[in-house]
Amino acid sequence: MLSAENFMLGCCVFCTTLFSGVMKHLQSFRYVKAIVEQGSIRAAAETLTLSASALNRHIQSLEDDLGAKVFERLTKGVRLSAEGEIFFTYALQQLAGYDRLQGQIENIKGLNVGSLKVGITEDFHLGFLQRLIAELHKDNVNCDISVVRVPRDGFYQMLEKRNIDLVFAVNPNIRRGLQVLHAADISLTAFVPNGMPVGKNGILNVYDLQGFRIATPPTTTEVSQRITAAVERSQIEVIHHYSGPNLFDFLERAFSPVIGLVLLVDDADRPKQISGYKRLQLARREVGNCSASLVCFESYGLSLAAHSFQNLASAYLGTSDKRGSDAFAGG
Repeated sequence: MLSAENFMLGCCVFCTTLFSGVMKHLQSFRYVKAIVEQGSIRAAAETLTLSASALNRHIQSLEDDLGAKVFERLTKGVRLSAEGEIFFTYALQQLAGYDRLQGQIENIKGLNVGSLKVGITEDFHLGFLQRLIAELHKDNVNCDISVVRVPRDGFYQMLEKRNIDLVFAVNPNIRRGLQVLHAADISLTAFVPNGMPVGKNGILNVYDLQGFRIATPPTTTEVSQRITAAVERSQIEVIHHYSGPNLFDFLERAFSPVIGLVLLVDDADRPKQISGYKRLQLARREVGNCSASLVCFESYGLSLAAHSFQNLASAYLGTSDKRGSDAFAGG
């Protein structure tokens, strides 16, 4: 078996320059990526609109050029070999680099094209993300941006496979290969029905929830689990009236009085308000820090669009962090 160093050297020889047979190499990278994502050559061929035999011949030719097997053939499907793992990481880096190059060329032409795939956990209300996208489109009008809700414990694989470029998560578990581009401590927000006698100086304590109905993000989220833990520590009884997405839509339609608890990142000059509710901060000392983090996969680098988005997000989260701290200090 080849050593990692010798195999990586083979990869470098295989791709000596970007413009010498670049399209052939990029095609190989994309084919390998599709096979890894689909788990088999046949399934990948369908997504690539190729015949399975043609795709298999291409991979065999690639393996001959490299002098090593990229895939181990199984009874059902394929999996990366040890050498293939190294090649796959290298391939993803090259694809990301080519995307960055394309973005820079298009920027010079004044076209501002490109693509960006952003993941976001159910902890967040989407309003701030939509505003960031609108800001990005001001200077990148032709950029194709997609947003997907991601599971709290599943976004690592999505970043690794480049199904998404960036992800917003709360208190993420930072595994090897992940990089936090920006993090801000955000206080949880409570929307309390007008006339409900709770809260003082803009702060809602956990014990104020005693006996009331509450609504939270889905139970699998970091925010919901922190709220549940704080209630248990305070040894109070609450009525879990709703846990799920679209919390604001639920509160606006709720028939019974219910307190909504949510992680909200919003504009200082346009704070989110709901008719019939007053807005308070949930005491941070009782629920702990909720770190809103923007995360990427470290080894792939950022496309031009992702880099621009990171700058916008860092500035926005920075002001949100200050607003949350000021509100808590005032309590």
